[in-house]
Amino acid sequence: MILILAVYIALLSFAVKSFAGQKRHRWINAGYFTAFLLPFLIYFVFMGIIAPIVQAGIGVSFFGFVFAGATLITGFVFLYIGYSSQTVEDD
Repeated sequence: MILILAVYIALLSFAVKSFAGQKRHRWINAGYFTAFLLPFLIYFVFMGIIAPIVQAGIGVSFFGFVFAGATLITGFVFLYIGYSSQTVEDD
């Protein structure tokens, strides 16, 4: 499960870096989206879809919370990059 979490965070970071590029406002928007919307979506996907399939509510709930927490931290990193970057273009 840790390997899946690492691949998930790597793909999320690659996707945001590819989308945001050198535009500061895109980093900020991606950070807000990743920090405040995506964790809830990830948690509900774990609880609503994966939990009934594997019949392990507590384990899936724990890993859904772990994935949501990792997504939240990644979103705050994106916000930090967006707000602290001086060399990034601002359109």
